[in-house]
Amino acid sequence: MLFKKGRVALYGLLQIFPWMNNTELQQALFKQVKERLPVHLSLAEELAALLGISADSAYRRIRGEKALDLGELAVVAQKYRVSLDGLIGQQAGGFLFSGHFVDNADFSFPDWLASLNAQLEMAADGKDTTFIFQSKDVPLFHHFQVPELAAFKFFFWRKTILQHVDPALDRLDLAMRDEGLLAQGRKVFLAYSRMPSTEIWNAEGMTSTLRQINYYRETGVFRKEEDAQLLFDRCLHLLDHLENQAEHGVKFPFGTPPEQGAASYALYHNEVLLGDNAIYADNGRLRVVFLNHTGVNYLGTTDPRFVEHTRRSLENIMKRSTLISGSGEKERRRFFKGLREEVERRRK
Repeated sequence: MLFKKGRVALYGLLQIFPWMNNTELQQALFKQVKERLPVHLSLAEELAALLGISADSAYRRIRGEKALDLGELAVVAQKYRVSLDGLIGQQAGGFLFSGHFVDNADFSFPDWLASLNAQLEMAADGKDTTFIFQSKDVPLFHHFQVPELAAFKFFFWRKTILQHVDPALDRLDLAMRDEGLLAQGRKVFLAYSRMPSTEIWNAEGMTSTLRQINYYRETGVFRKEEDAQLLFDRCLHLLDHLENQAEHGVKFPFGTPPEQGAASYALYHNEVLLGDNAIYADNGRLRVVFLNHTGVNYLGTTDPRFVEHTRRSLENIMKRSTLISGSGEKERRRFFKGLREEVERRRK
């Protein structure tokens, strides 16, 4: 392994990647480490303790006056989960994304839910959190607060998207629920509900879920037709709740009234661009972008150029969208009326 060869100076990397600047690379590394440190901890003190060096030596490395050797580089990168490929990619004009592919071996579906919750908890752990979700479907978190919709989504993702082989996935019966998964989904929603957020929807917001329901009706996956009808009902109930949430401009759980001090909720209707599911999050210390791919998987990046480009793009989309939360009652009613009509059309 490269990082087990001992005390090889960092400048050795520069022989392989001559476009890189040693000082800039080290400063980029420590910038990311500092973003991951709790605000009350000193970077120099943490680095000195981690590497077993003096505080003065730590400061010299942070300022780039002394090069890290590969052993030190590996220790720091592993401790704070900083990607060396990402640092090199930033110098080379590339972008590095990280993530897991959901499967039954290395990263199970429950692992995916736990990871989703951890990411949301991290995003919510800030005084001035910004969370923007550009969605071509109703954001997945909202489904998790309605048990029937959550059970349906979990079943569909595992059976049809991830193609898991499990006798429990042969036929769908909403009376047979995995309470463990539902509890995890509820936890994910509660983490999402803690932080102020902005969502950008379009008129196709319910189409994906409605098509999935009808696909299972046509292919005989439902044990009972009544379950399909129940899901259409729950879609309408969720839309009622989300319209109510948009009217009040704050988040609150399905079936409950809004509370004082609840996290703010801004909803935009975009009629121009049908974008992919993309998330921009900034908790005041760390900025990250998540992109959805292959139905359920998400890739994330903290690359400052990509993150800043995404932020500007989303702000541009919002300027060309209609704010339908808080004020804007006429547009809000018209928008949700269209979504409800689509549910009834698909039901028939």
